[in-house]
Amino acid sequence: MAQVVADREAIQEFRQALLTLAARLQEVLAAVDAGIARSETSLSLAEARSRQRVYQLRNELDYCLSAAAYGYPVDCSSLYYALDQAEEYLNWVLALKRRFNDALRWYDSTRNRLEKLLTHQLSQSIAFLDRRISALEAYHATQLLETATAIAGSGIWQLMGAVPALLRRSQAGLNKALGDVGEEIAAVILSRRYGLQELPFTQPTHGFDRVFAAPGLPVIVVESKTSSRGKLRLRQTNKGQQASPGWIADKSVRMADPNSTQWSPVNERIGRLIQEMGAQNVPSLAVVTDPARRVADVYARDAAGGWTLLEGEIRVDDYADEEG
Repeated sequence: MAQVVADREAIQEFRQALLTLAARLQEVLAAVDAGIARSETSLSLAEARSRQRVYQLRNELDYCLSAAAYGYPVDCSSLYYALDQAEEYLNWVLALKRRFNDALRWYDSTRNRLEKLLTHQLSQSIAFLDRRISALEAYHATQLLETATAIAGSGIWQLMGAVPALLRRSQAGLNKALGDVGEEIAAVILSRRYGLQELPFTQPTHGFDRVFAAPGLPVIVVESKTSSRGKLRLRQTNKGQQASPGWIADKSVRMADPNSTQWSPVNERIGRLIQEMGAQNVPSLAVVTDPARRVADVYARDAAGGWTLLEGEIRVDDYADEEG
């Protein structure tokens, strides 16, 4: 059991290291972008001033040459020299600006690849690590519960005041673990049985369980539940029932708000997409897993706001080998 805890802590440390690296890279990118913006402003000002200087000197030279043509004793050589220097400086600024723009195009291409890595692939990696942590927590909670139950059954728990608390904590951990397992089962069924594509998504607390897509449906919100009776029970909130349009709209606003705990770069894109579609147009699915009977039911929210059973009694074991 100690090895399970050590493995879980190692994965959690690695997960945090990835998030720290991503945050620092985002800070570096923000600093580079600010520097680029300052350079662009400086080059534009230098070009504008150089053009104004050339324009001014050309007018002065034309005036000097006109005066000389009328016989006035003027010397235009200094203006020739100044104009030559100004035009040379303008050409240098324009050449520098072209090189800067060439470098900027290369940087934009490289930055886009890095941004994709940070948002999509990192989110997938974090989700993978979260699933591994959930699996270890499920195993750990189960082992604790079995140990505590065995102690209680031996008749000596009265002498050990910590055992009832251990039982309560273990059961709470097991309930959370069952919820995590239910999400995994829902993801496998929806992707392999129905062909839906799971989207990269940073799962927040009190937010969507999973997000999927299908041809013509860029966002599908999924809620997963575990129930020993196989019943769909969705929590009521001050924004409406879970997976309802009002609830989805509220979550999309939070996901797109950088000051919210539900924000991440990939969540912001999903949140804004939901806002563009309109929460009422976002399909919702719910998967209820009965861990005792090892079956799952799939529901869809209908136009009236109710839930219709799409398919029931799906055998979880049919997907166990595929998932393993």
